Parts: sequence; structure tokens; C-alpha cells
Amino acid sequence: MTSMGRTMLRLATRHTTAVPRAHPPGAGRLPDEDAVRRWLGRIGAERVVTRAPALYGPRTLASGWRLDHPRGLPEHLVHFVVSGTCAVSAGREQHRLTAGSVLWTRPGAPFLLRGADDRPTVLHGFRLTGDPDGDACLGPLLYVEDAWDLRSTFDLLAAELPSTLPHRDEHIRGLLLVLFTALLRRAGRRPNGGPLSSSARHAIEDYVDTTIAERPRVSDLARVAGLSPDYFTRVFRRTFGMPPREWIVRRRIQRAALLLDQADRSVAQVAAALGYTDSFLFSRQFKAVMGVAPQNYRSR
Repeated sequence: MTSMGRTMLRLATRHTTAVPRAHPPGAGRLPDEDAVRRWLGRIGAERVVTRAPALYGPRTLASGWRLDHPRGLPEHLVHFVVSGTCAVSAGREQHRLTAGSVLWTRPGAPFLLRGADDRPTVLHGFRLTGDPDGDACLGPLLYVEDAWDLRSTFDLLAAELPSTLPHRDEHIRGLLLVLFTALLRRAGRRPNGGPLSSSARHAIEDYVDTTIAERPRVSDLARVAGLSPDYFTRVFRRTFGMPPREWIVRRRIQRAALLLDQADRSVAQVAAALGYTDSFLFSRQFKAVMGVAPQNYRSR
């Protein structure tokens, strides 16, 4: 593994200050721990579906796209939302997935996944063959919000799957264990979502995303939520697991990572586009959130 690969793997497994909101499978039913341990013991590189390039790695879907599977798929589907938004319906569960979310659907679970009508969506993911003897311990659907620390795991999987390097299968199995144990652990936290309503959270996220280069203030977010600044700061921390200022910085750096994925912008141009006049501050904040400097992230 290259030094950059080791750096990204450390990033994939490190703990972050955020407390991701995880929605457990099967209407809050948590799977049996011993059964899940056996399920994890049976995952490996041979189960990742690679029969066509479109089945793994990032892909851009046009606005208004739909994946409608009323009888489910014969495989596990795992998606990371890189940019844009989409919505998933599975039985009585309906969720809106924003950038940074991870969605995991189990084989045979009916679902409808659809993108926004006004902009494309970039999804990064893969499929895993089903295990009839073990999958029954899992619920039909699991999704985690604000899981940016897992983005690098998806990148490493996409890079390793076509590899012919020694110990490829062992490396892929390790990455799959990092990913699935992280998702299952977060589902086990059973967070209550905090006192901010879903509509308030989405309004705040949309506002920050559209004004990110203008460096929105905490008072601006409080106004969007319809709360006083002092009270808003308290309930925001209970909802998102961090102070509003830290969350705004993380949101800005996450947007910077998306822009750096585009080959037509330099690091300096990305910093300027997000309102940074101090390149040192941009590099310091980027490394604090993403674990690597922006130039190293760009050349990974």
C-alpha cells in the first residue's frame, strides 16, 4: 500500500468530533450482536459485485433520476451521497439524504430511491452479494447522516477493486470491515435526533450550502431556525454534536473537498471560492477536518 493509501486508511478509521445521526435498521430494531458478528465474519472481496464498472465507484446521475425496486435487489446496495440530495422510501420509512449521507439496503428489501428534480446527484458506492443464511439478522434499511469520515473508505475500495497488487483480497476485506462496523456501531447509538426538528435542520443545511462563501454567522442560522441566538446555540449542539461555528467550518471544508475532486480548480481557487482570504487558515482547517492537507488530498 502507498503512503497516501495508509494515510487515507487512517482517516477512514479515525474518530471525529461529530456525532453522526444514524437511523437503525428495521424501524429501530437493532440486530443481534452475535448474529452480526457472524455476518461480518463472512464478508470478503469475493462478495463485491464488479461485473461492470458502473456497479462500483462514483457516478453522476441526472436530475430527477429514480431507482425503483418494489421487490428489492438480490444484493446489498451501499451508497455514499457525494453531492446533491436524494430521497429514499422503504415501506413506511421515508428519508431525505443530503451530501455526506450513507444508505445501506439489504437484499430483498423493497425501496424507491430518487434524486432531486433541480440538480444532479453524485453517488459513490458498490454492491455486495447476498448471504441468505446471515442477512436475516439485518434490518431492511440503514442510513447515516454526516458520515464524511467514511468517504475515504469508499475511495480506497474503488481504487483497490481493480487492483492486481499482492494481498488485494485481504485489503478489501479490511476496508469492508471498517465500513460496515462503523455503520452498525452508529446505528447502535440510538440517538434521539436532538431538539431541532427535521425541517429546521434541513432549512439550516440548505441556507449554509447556498451562502457558504459569504461565511454565514451563528445569528444567521438562529434566524433561519426562528430561535434566539443563545437558545439556538444550546439546542444546535445537542442536535449536531458540536457548536455551530465548528459545524459551519466542517460544512465549508466538506464543500472544499467536493470542489477539489474537480480537476479544473486549483487549491487557491477553491479557497477563494469559499470566501477564504488566508490560504494558511484554509489549509489548517482543511487538515483538521479531513486529516490531510488540501494539496495532498488533491493529489491522492
